[in-house]
Amino acid sequence: MKRLSPSMFAACFASLAALTLPSAAGEADDEVLLQAMRAELERTMEELVMEDLDRPYFVAYTVHDVELSGGAGVFGALLPSPQSRTRRLTVDLRVGDAAYDNTNFPFSPAPPSEATLPLENDVGEIRRRIWLATDHAYKHALEGLANKRAAFQNQTRSQALGDLGPAEPFTFAEDPGPPLPPVEQIESLALDLSRLFTAMPEIMNSRVGIALRRQRTYFVNSEGSSFVRDDPAAVVLAFAETRAADGTVLHDFVLEGGTTWEEIADRESLTRRINAMGKRLAARRVATDAERYIGPVLFEGQAAAELFAQVMVPRLLGTRRPEYPASYANNTRNLGNPFLDKIGARVMARTLNLRDDPTLRGNGFAGGFPVDDEGVPTRVTTLVENGILKTLLTTRNPIEGVDGSTGSYRGFGPVPSNLILTSRNGMSREEMLAEMMLLVEERDGEYGIVVRRLGKPGIQPSSTRASVGYRGGSGQINLQGPALAFKVYPDGREELLRGAEFAAVTDTIFKEIVAASAASTVYSTYDRYRATRSLMRRGFSGGPAATMHLFSVSVPDLLVEELTIREPSGNLPHPPIAAHPFFENPQ
Repeated sequence: MKRLSPSMFAACFASLAALTLPSAAGEADDEVLLQAMRAELERTMEELVMEDLDRPYFVAYTVHDVELSGGAGVFGALLPSPQSRTRRLTVDLRVGDAAYDNTNFPFSPAPPSEATLPLENDVGEIRRRIWLATDHAYKHALEGLANKRAAFQNQTRSQALGDLGPAEPFTFAEDPGPPLPPVEQIESLALDLSRLFTAMPEIMNSRVGIALRRQRTYFVNSEGSSFVRDDPAAVVLAFAETRAADGTVLHDFVLEGGTTWEEIADRESLTRRINAMGKRLAARRVATDAERYIGPVLFEGQAAAELFAQVMVPRLLGTRRPEYPASYANNTRNLGNPFLDKIGARVMARTLNLRDDPTLRGNGFAGGFPVDDEGVPTRVTTLVENGILKTLLTTRNPIEGVDGSTGSYRGFGPVPSNLILTSRNGMSREEMLAEMMLLVEERDGEYGIVVRRLGKPGIQPSSTRASVGYRGGSGQINLQGPALAFKVYPDGREELLRGAEFAAVTDTIFKEIVAASAASTVYSTYDRYRATRSLMRRGFSGGPAATMHLFSVSVPDLLVEELTIREPSGNLPHPPIAAHPFFENPQ
C-alpha cells in the first residue's frame, strides 16, 4: 500500500480546476436519464447480437451524476478549491447464461465499460453515448467468454457456483437531497481550522481538507429492476506532523465523516479536537518509545473502532476467489478472504455478536442505504452470533456457503453499512481496567497498556520509519501503530508512549478478547480505506472509482488477553537543519 505524503494530501484539493457548476440533479434529470437508459436497454436486448454468437442475457446501466466541492488550508493559507460536476455511465453486460458467463475470470480483456455522459439533458446525445459504451462492452464480453471457455475446455470445474445469483425485480426512487453549501462557506471553515496550527510551534507540517459530494445514482437492468438513489458524502480531515529531537516522525489526524455539510461542520467541536491533537503531539515529542511488551492490551474509543475496522471489516466481505485454470493452482491457493472457509466456525469471543444494519440513520450512524448498486434491497444481516461466523456480506456474485445477496454491493464489491458489535457481558470502564490489571498480575508484569487512538491506513507521512505493523502470510494483519497509548500501572498512574508498533497480529485477535465494555463508540469511515485514499489524491474526481462508500461501526472498548508491542523499527530521518519558517519570525 502506497503511503500518503502530506504533499499528496495538499495536491488532491488543488488538482481540480474551479468550474461553473450546472444546476444540480433534479426531477428533470431523473426523467431524461431514465428515459434514455430504458430506451437503449430495450434496444440492446432486442437487437444487439452478432451472427452465430451469444446475445446478451443480462445488461445493467448505472449513471452517477456527481457534484463535488471542497476547500483546503495550510497554516492559515487557502489552497485552490476543487469544484466539478460529472456524469459517468457504467455498463455491466453479460453473455452466456447465469450459470456460466464472461465474468469471474481474471483474464477477461477489460472491466465493465465506462463513458462520460453530457451534462445537458439531451436524450439523443445521451443515448448515443450509451450505445457506443454498450457496443464496446458487448464485444469485450464476447472475447472474455471465448477466453474463459478456451481456458477451461479440457478441465472439470470443481465447483459450479454460477456467475450471477438470482434477484427479484425491485424499484425504488427518492427525492434529491439538499444542495451543497457555497464554496466560500467551505473555504472559510478550512481556512479557520488550518489557522489553528499557527499557534502550535511544535507542528512542522499540517493540512486541513474538506470535500463534499452530492451524488445521484440511476440504475436500470434487463430483469426489470430500477432505482434512483441519493448518495451524499462529506468529510473533514485535519492532519498534523511533528518530530522529536532525535528525528522520530509523529503524526495524528482528525477525521469527521458524514453525509451532509451540517453533520461535519461543527466548528466548535472540530476546533476542540484539533487543539487536542496538537497537545497530544507536543506531549509525545518528549515521551519515550515503547519497550518490548507481551501482555494484555486495552483498546478504548477510536482505537477499538479502528482495530475492528482494520482487522475484521475486510474479512466480513464475501468477495469470491478468482477462478484460475489448473496450471495456476499453486500460485493462487491463498488468494481471497480467509473467512470464506470459516463460516460456521468461531472467529470472535463467545460473548460477542455482530450485525450489519443499513436501516439505521442518525445518532452517528451514516452508512445506511436502501438499495445496493445491483438493485437488491438492503436488509439487516446477522454476521456473528455468540462468536460464530454465520455469513458474510455478499453481492449477486455467488460464493460457497452463502445463500444469495445481502444487498451489499457498492462500487466494485460488497461493503458494510452500519456494523454493530455488542457483548453479552458488557463492563464499565473501571471494571475493564481492573480486569486488565488481573491479567498483568497473573504474568507478574509491572504495567498494562491502554491504546486510545490508532493510526489509519492511507493517512501517514511519507517520512516515517519502516512500515508500521507486521506483514506475513495468510491471516496476518498490517495493523497500524498507536497514535496515543499509555503504560498503566496498578496504582492508576499513566505513562505516555511516544511510538510503538504491533507485532504478529493475526485475524484470531478477536477470539482472544476477554472483556468488552457496555458503552460503545460510533465511528464513521470508508470502505477498506480505498475511497479515503482516493479522496486525498483525487478529491472525489473521476466517477465510481473515487466514490466514497461511508460506513459506520459501533464498537465497545475491547480487552485483548495477549498482544506483542515493540519499539518502532527502521531508521530515523534527520531532523530539519533550519527552523520552521513560520515560527522563526512569527508575525
